[in-house]
Amino acid sequence: MDEHRHQREHSHPKPRKGYRVAFLLAFSAGLLAEMLLFLHAQMREISVLLKDDFRVIVVRDDRSKETPEAIGAALASIRGTRDAVFISRQDRLTRLKADEPELVASVLPPGANPMPDTWEVELADDALGDINAWTDAAWRVGGVGDIKYKPLEAYAVMHALFYGHLITLSLSLALLAFMIMSAMVLTHGHTPATLAASLGADRNWFLAGAGGAAASALAAYAVVYPVKYLSPVWVWPSPLWQAAVVAAGALFGWVLCQWKNVRS
Repeated sequence: MDEHRHQREHSHPKPRKGYRVAFLLAFSAGLLAEMLLFLHAQMREISVLLKDDFRVIVVRDDRSKETPEAIGAALASIRGTRDAVFISRQDRLTRLKADEPELVASVLPPGANPMPDTWEVELADDALGDINAWTDAAWRVGGVGDIKYKPLEAYAVMHALFYGHLITLSLSLALLAFMIMSAMVLTHGHTPATLAASLGADRNWFLAGAGGAAASALAAYAVVYPVKYLSPVWVWPSPLWQAAVVAAGALFGWVLCQWKNVRS
């Protein structure tokens, strides 16, 4: 009796496989990646919409003797100018009549045209970051009477571009760190033959990681889907990104198993 109790006390418990740990870790990392990918897609779409809407309106000084062609060429030569489109006073009035016909009919007498000649200027991204430098150069152009733009919209464009690049940099650094970690684990005490053999032997770890990453994609989609009914801007990342997250999760589960085997 005592001998049986002694043997039971010294018996070793069966080691746990750890598939659930691989699943949960892959799910956590995948959920963070999915949310960052969604934010990146949103910021890219918002920045495109803001850039398409943002314009700098340069108004011609009616007292100037400079020709519209000369003023337009001078504006186009300023560093940061992507395009400068001349809109005559008659074209400007025609647009206003098309947009607000009742207002024009009630305010302007027949034949009157108070609209000035203008240029709609589209700026490059680098010029938006220092728009004051561009406007200072535009003011020095002969024949420019006024410059109009929305400063807050310019700031919004720059912030949208910055946050999009920041998310891209964060994802790239995280991927680089993961690849370095994987390379360190897989090259420590392994040969190509043993790694190939472990693909079949440790496939459950591979599947656990892939399952966790796939579950994170479904969870992220369920969380952000209601945004479609709150905002007209809703973009889901490409399916290729979802496949990349699942593949990274599968690799993560398998690398975790190799690290576990090395440690033991």
